[in-house]
Amino acid sequence: MLRPRPLLLAAAFAMATMPALAQREIVGADDDEEDGDAPPRKTEEAPPANGKATEKADPKKKGDKKAEEAKKAEEAKKAEEAKKAEEAKKAEEAKKGDAKKGDAKKADAKKGDAKKGGPPADVLADTDEDKQKQKAEDEARKKAEESASVADKKKADERAKLAEDKRLADEKRLADSKVARLASAKRERSYRREEGEVAVLATLTPGAVQKDGLVELNLDVFKRLDVADPKFGNREPFRDLHLVAVVVDQTGKKNARTSYAVHSLGAPGRYGFHFTPTRDGVVQVLLTGEAGERTINIAIPLHVGVWPPPDFDEEDKKLAGQ
Repeated sequence: MLRPRPLLLAAAFAMATMPALAQREIVGADDDEEDGDAPPRKTEEAPPANGKATEKADPKKKGDKKAEEAKKAEEAKKAEEAKKAEEAKKAEEAKKGDAKKGDAKKADAKKGDAKKGGPPADVLADTDEDKQKQKAEDEARKKAEESASVADKKKADERAKLAEDKRLADEKRLADSKVARLASAKRERSYRREEGEVAVLATLTPGAVQKDGLVELNLDVFKRLDVADPKFGNREPFRDLHLVAVVVDQTGKKNARTSYAVHSLGAPGRYGFHFTPTRDGVVQVLLTGEAGERTINIAIPLHVGVWPPPDFDEEDKKLAGQ
């Protein structure tokens, strides 16, 4: 009966010490930290304020939810951008339509202003300063044009005056020298004829042709050169020509035609023949032949028994190259 008593005492002691140990376990956390061998205890989370227990979030479900939200946000963004693009397109089309209408109105306004004689509607009105500047420029341009016109007219008048002075001087010179020229031409008279590059200088001896008087006609036939020849200059003589002279007497009832052979006079390009006119009046001397690739066909009128001849001044001008 004495052995069971210690066991009862030990049990009673253990039960008496359990509340103290439990209290130490809750409020005596510092004791555990001092004991390096004791494992750390897990602290319990405080219950939520609403009294409901929170569930632990599932990482996989959380990621799916974020992806779905991002997808919805992307779709909403695309829809918004498409809407903005559509609105911009409509605005651009409306702008183009307004521009076309505006251009049409401007064109109509320009037409109306043109009919009225005024400036186009889209041209800004000039300020007083701009008008004064434009007026000054117009006046300066007008004066310059008038000055240029006056200068051109003055130059033209000067050229015309020089030409007229030369003509008058030539006529005066010819008039002053006519007596001397007639005296010289009575002894020997010259004629000049040209056909292309072929030139003929005819010398009539005597110049005053008389009926039944012997007349000699000498011819210098040459080619005019643009570039001077070292030997002949600008006149290259034609050699070995075959020329025929036909004298036509126009004073009778019937035109008498007499042909003469033109022979060389020994010098390069010099040819001649002689004949005797039998009537007073006009005698035509026709010269024909071949000079290179050209055909010579010239006429020289002779006034038999008439002095001074009526064509004296005209033939002198041809001789001078006028």
